[in-house]
Amino acid sequence: MSYTTFLTHTYCHHWTSPLHDTIEPLLKGYQVGFEVGDTDSACFCLASRMYNLFFIGRSLDNIQKELEATIRVMTQLKQEFVKLKIIILLTTVKKLRGLDAEAGDEIMDSILASTAETRINLSANVNMMNLEVFVIFQEWREANELVRKAGNIRLLLPSTFSTVRYTFLEALTYLKSAQSASGWKKRQMKKCAHKTIQLIQGWAKNGNVNVVHYLHILEAELAVLHGKNKKAKERFNAAITTSSRNGFLHDKALAHELGSAYFKAQGDDYWGNYHIECSKRCYQEWGCGEKVKKLDAIM
Repeated sequence: MSYTTFLTHTYCHHWTSPLHDTIEPLLKGYQVGFEVGDTDSACFCLASRMYNLFFIGRSLDNIQKELEATIRVMTQLKQEFVKLKIIILLTTVKKLRGLDAEAGDEIMDSILASTAETRINLSANVNMMNLEVFVIFQEWREANELVRKAGNIRLLLPSTFSTVRYTFLEALTYLKSAQSASGWKKRQMKKCAHKTIQLIQGWAKNGNVNVVHYLHILEAELAVLHGKNKKAKERFNAAITTSSRNGFLHDKALAHELGSAYFKAQGDDYWGNYHIECSKRCYQEWGCGEKVKKLDAIM
C-alpha cells in the first residue's frame, strides 16, 4: 500500500487534482510503510510529501522543522539517497530564510559534483532548487545560465511535480531574459519561451489545476514582452487572484512582485508600490526572510 500511495501521489495525482490533496495521503503512506517494515516506500512517501509542501507554499519555518526531523529519521533508517534529496530541500529553505547561505552553496555544489555522473536525478534536484532560489531572488542572469547548462531536466524527473515546477521557472526565465535582450538573443529567448509555455498550456488544457496561475504569470510576462499593456494588467491580476484562491502563497508573492516591476516600468508608481508592498507581506507570511530583506533594500 505504501509504495502504491507513493506512485499515485507523486507521479499521477497532481496532473488532474490539486497538489494540496497529496499531503495527507503521502503522510499516511509513510506511516503504513513504517508500520509494515517497508521503510524504502515509507521514506519515498515522506520525501515526496516534503517537496510538495514546499511547492504549495507552506510556511518555510514549519517545513524546516519537519525537514530536520526527517533527516534524523533517514539517518536512523540508513536511507542515504532519500536523505540527500531532503538535504537539498532543507538547504534551499534555509537559504530563502537567510540562514547559512554560504554553507548552503557549498553543500549544493558538493552534491552536484558528487552526483553529476552517478545519480543524475539528484543533480537535477539540485539544479531545480537552485533555479527556484534564482527566480525568487530575481537573479535572471544566473537563472538563464543554469537553464542553459542544466539541459532538459524533464527527462531526469519524469512525471513528478518537480518537472512541472521547473518548466514554469524555465519559461519565466526565458521571458525575463528576452525582455532584457536584443537582436538574435531576444529572438532565441522568445522561441525557447514559446516552446516551454506550450507545454504548460497543454497541461492546463488537459485539466491540471495546479498550473493555471503559472500560465497567468507567463501570459502576463509574454504580454509585457510584446507591449500589450491591457493584457499584461489583466493577466497579472488573474495570476494574483488564482494563486491566492488555490493556496499558493509564494506564487502570489511572485505575481505581485512581477506586477510591481511592470507598473513601475510604465511609470505608475502607485500600483507599483501597492504590488511590492503586497509581495513583501506574502513573503513575510511565507517566512522568506532573505527575500524580505532584499525587498526592504529597494523599497
